[in-house]
Amino acid sequence: MGGCALGFIGFGEAAFHIAKGLAGAGLGRIRAFDVMAKDPKAGPLVRDRASLASVELVESLADLLASCDTVLCATSAKYALAIGREAAPFLREGTLYADLNSASPGTKKRIGEVVDAAGGRFVDAAVMELVPPHGHKVPLAVSGSGAKEFMERLSPYGMRISYIGEAAGSSSALKMMRSIFMKGLTALLLETLVAGRKAGVDSQIMDSISGTLDSRPIAETAKLLVTRTAIAAERRVAEMGEVMDTLEEMGLDSSASRATKAKLQWLADFDLRSVFGGTPPDSVAQVVDAILEKSGS
Repeated sequence: MGGCALGFIGFGEAAFHIAKGLAGAGLGRIRAFDVMAKDPKAGPLVRDRASLASVELVESLADLLASCDTVLCATSAKYALAIGREAAPFLREGTLYADLNSASPGTKKRIGEVVDAAGGRFVDAAVMELVPPHGHKVPLAVSGSGAKEFMERLSPYGMRISYIGEAAGSSSALKMMRSIFMKGLTALLLETLVAGRKAGVDSQIMDSISGTLDSRPIAETAKLLVTRTAIAAERRVAEMGEVMDTLEEMGLDSSASRATKAKLQWLADFDLRSVFGGTPPDSVAQVVDAILEKSGS
């Protein structure tokens, strides 16, 4: 770190756990600026966290950027671009500006353009797991003009950083694609478990799901599900209709199942059964490529 401080813009839960871990790993002079630090309600928590993590709170964004050669913005996706623009005039030449917010690839690209134009070096840092269980060792995927140097500076302190590439937005794209699955899976589990509890089969349904998911690696499960669904989508649309009827008869929300049915109908409309001659293809990639071709993407 060359004697200069590591700085956090925003000192919420994620920043606190990362900073505390880095301090414990021997990284000194960590600073932070949080607009809520003097707020009557939110301020005490910000200040308590800073004290626990041995982090010095500074008075302004300008003060933070004047003394830090590596800055991590951990605020909110909806403010990320505005904060990047606000920070730009204060960036010193070569300052690494890493944005950890869960923003879209397009937003990360725009922040990168602002930071690079101001003489800084941008890091699109995608947080790939929940922070609290991992602390500063939470897996990060990084891309952008400053990504390699960011990895070199912070990996020695135990941070788990994977370099994706020089294009800002590519690591956030990875996170967004992962979120489709992880958040979608959570929504499906909620709908399944609520219905299971009301039907009195909640323990049995968990055993059944575990039996399927635990029996083979996820890549093999993906192949089994995707290649077979490619040629059986129409039948599965009908099955999901029955599922929705069941939930409605129980007086329960069926929004996740409704979305599943719509997605399967979208797939059925491509008529991949004809493309593959009614036989499951050999790989997931064949299904994906066929979808891209059929959709003109």
